[in-house]
Amino acid sequence: MSILQILFRLFDNDPIKDSRILTDFRIGQILIQINAVTDEQVKKALEIKKQKSEKLLGQILLEEGFCNENDIKKALKIQRNETRLGQILVRAGCASKKQVDKCLAEQKKTGELLGSILVRRNYCTIEDLLKALKEQKRDTRLGSLLLTRGFIDEKQLEYALLQQQKQNILLGEVLIQLDYITSDELAEVLIIQAKMMSELQQHE
Repeated sequence: MSILQILFRLFDNDPIKDSRILTDFRIGQILIQINAVTDEQVKKALEIKKQKSEKLLGQILLEEGFCNENDIKKALKIQRNETRLGQILVRAGCASKKQVDKCLAEQKKTGELLGSILVRRNYCTIEDLLKALKEQKRDTRLGSLLLTRGFIDEKQLEYALLQQQKQNILLGEVLIQLDYITSDELAEVLIIQAKMMSELQQHE
């Protein structure tokens, strides 16, 4: 029996009953892909989940010692980035929210990269995808710079990224809204980021 079939059985073959079903499935997929756990370990964790349905798959994998906290954080970061890529494409008008949601649902079932599905379905072009990926990297660098410069801590960045997913706006705007940084601090870091990107392009 496949991992997804086991998850469906947990909710009486009704995946709509609880949205965690596909989230758990995707996290399991990612952890297998990054070699943090094996397929058998995920299946064993899902068997335990039958008795403890209130727990997330990641929690069970941690408690059973199948992976560590860093593995879970890495998998969640990958999952967030996938969602973030879709948001960028929607904001740029390259794809609709309905199209991105459809591709995310397919990705959770197949494990195929989100960008690959979007292009294959002709929802966006390769050029659109490359531009979105560049913007995604800029946001990642911005968060890292703010951390290393001491403007925010890891918990604040994590919360800001969650809010960004809900509001679909730029990371810098979210951080200012939350009063984590001032507009002057953001401008300072954006100048540093622009210089770094300029230097990287010169070496490409």
